[in-house]
Amino acid sequence: MYLSCAFQGEIKMNNLISIFAFDPTIDAASFARDCRDWGITHAILHPGFFSDDKMREALAHNGIDLWLNFQVFNNPDYLKSHPDFYSITGSGNRAQHEWCHFVCAGRDEYIDYFLEAQLPLAAKLLPSIVSLDFIRYFVFWELVEIYGPVEAIEDGCYCPRCLEDFSKFCGHDIPPLDAVSFIHQNALTEWGEYKRRRITATASLLIHRLRELSPASSVWIKTVPWRSLDLDGAIITAAGQDIKELGMLVDGIAPMAFTRILHQTAEWKEALLREVRMVSGKPVVSYVQVDQAYAEGPISAVQFESELTGALEGDAAGISIFCYEQLVKSPEKTEILKKSLR
Repeated sequence: MYLSCAFQGEIKMNNLISIFAFDPTIDAASFARDCRDWGITHAILHPGFFSDDKMREALAHNGIDLWLNFQVFNNPDYLKSHPDFYSITGSGNRAQHEWCHFVCAGRDEYIDYFLEAQLPLAAKLLPSIVSLDFIRYFVFWELVEIYGPVEAIEDGCYCPRCLEDFSKFCGHDIPPLDAVSFIHQNALTEWGEYKRRRITATASLLIHRLRELSPASSVWIKTVPWRSLDLDGAIITAAGQDIKELGMLVDGIAPMAFTRILHQTAEWKEALLREVRMVSGKPVVSYVQVDQAYAEGPISAVQFESELTGALEGDAAGISIFCYEQLVKSPEKTEILKKSLR
């Protein structure tokens, strides 16, 4: 019998306590038991965790709901066998950074593959929540300064197919050797409109299929942590994500508002979440970062508790702890989590 934690009605405010895990080799029984003991309600897991039934059974045994997270255009495994499908950045390089390997968002063949080979897992697992992650054009937002120069953003896709398609869309002849400069100087608005239409249409197609496969699941989408006016509207011109349009398609939105990674304050995060909630009309979740990432310094137990408390007391529908692999190594922080959730 497959795990069925079917979504019934709307998620109640502050009742969604979720945690990310990324390593599919972790012991499923220990993970699910930890989630139960800590007060976690939803485990956010990618499809790689379900090559067998161990995780499904462990979650069901411990009463943990599944949040199945599909990483749409971030697909290093697919790109190993289809290198021509890489998104190309403005510098002419493949869109990749460490773990992030991005498929060109203009490839209809890839969307067909995703519909047929990836999404049917939702029908097998019937998750409480299913989400579309990396449903956008390439931009490694983690290393983009919120108040920095827009010109420093390295986005995609500038492959020959996308440039030809965009040229037909906007009516401009795009010089292939100077495409980035030409677009930014002459057709940036059209570039954003082109991306917005492509991402919204793709999201609509995938979400429609997900609702067919698992009609009781709540469908969410993950967005880059930029407000509409940040970086001169780069959430659309670089990422192609229109919060209002995407909000009409889903039940909830998870803006990846990491204060530590982006060197921002709790007030900044609340302002971002408030804007997304108001523009989309949908509930949002607040991310809580357990420990450091990239070049930032470690997060102390005091800092973790402060952000956790702020997230729990805020207006978000719930929280997403990032991530299990870090939290399980810190008994002090796990005690803080358990105490806070009581």
